[in-house]
Amino acid sequence: MRKLVLFLHASLDGFVEGPNGEMDIGWVTYDADLEKHAKEILSTADTVIWGRGTYQMMHSYWPSVPSNPSASQHE
Repeated sequence: MRKLVLFLHASLDGFVEGPNGEMDIGWVTYDADLEKHAKEILSTADTVIWGRGTYQMMHSYWPSVPSNPSASQHE
């Protein structure tokens, strides 16, 4: 049986979005430590499943990365 790994940004009280569904997770500080942790976790994954809201946000984001001169190496 394969291992299932959950990688979720949630506040200590269990919230992952604002009261109106907004994805205002500005409290997550994406820095070198979190990037390293994410790389370690995601390097073992062969499939990533996003919810509808995250998918829609990323669907419009990723096509813009190759032409964005300020995109990081990680992106």
